[in-house]
Amino acid sequence: MPAHPVVSAAPVLGVLGGMGPLASAAFLQTVYEVAVEQVAPAAEQQLPRCLLDSDPAMPDRTEAILSGRTDELTRLVAERVEALVRLGATRVVMTCVTAHHVVDRLDPGLRARLLSVVDAVFAELDVAGEGRFLMLATTGTRRVRTFERAPRWPAVAHRVVMPPPDAQDEIHYLLYRLKREPVGAELAQRFQRLADRFDCQGVIAGCTEMHLVTRWRRAHGGGPVLLDPLLGIATGLSKLTDDEETD
Repeated sequence: MPAHPVVSAAPVLGVLGGMGPLASAAFLQTVYEVAVEQVAPAAEQQLPRCLLDSDPAMPDRTEAILSGRTDELTRLVAERVEALVRLGATRVVMTCVTAHHVVDRLDPGLRARLLSVVDAVFAELDVAGEGRFLMLATTGTRRVRTFERAPRWPAVAHRVVMPPPDAQDEIHYLLYRLKREPVGAELAQRFQRLADRFDCQGVIAGCTEMHLVTRWRRAHGGGPVLLDPLLGIATGLSKLTDDEETD
């Protein structure tokens, strides 16, 4: 069914979260922290309107991919994106890289609303300049080659290290640790050691759980150089909304 958005006088950011809930809540906090940094000392009434749909009951994305059962995930993502658009969202960020596997199955009108976290990774690589970075992504994302299938992949492939199976198993385990325990120095340093093991300048947040590590680094310092698409989206949000208002 086509989406019929609520008419809004200003751009509205929809966030399809809950996958996992801590990362999407942290992203929303980052959106406002960055906005305050960019517009201070302006009043809070100038900060962006955001709509967050956080449902941790969404199916595990890697399990759905590995079992070949992505139909339910596709249906739920489509329903949630459409619901956010109906509430007035002019752009939607789905805070799960693994779930981006189903984006191509969505109605074109819904796809047009999405700010792709995958595309944002390539944008972060552009900003980072030269150097090699280790991809930290779930096994589901690796299995369906989400990044390698993207149009921009050939231009950056030589700068992205895809870990071998034994390291991938370790990475997947660490990403799921982020879902259930606070980030501390020990966990942050695990990611640093992975980057060092593969002679990389830093790591790519190919899973949105890594945004929790980004926030830890911003507060405490240390840990690996981290290319985080969610931080990139939050930082560029003011330009995006300015562009929408002049369309």
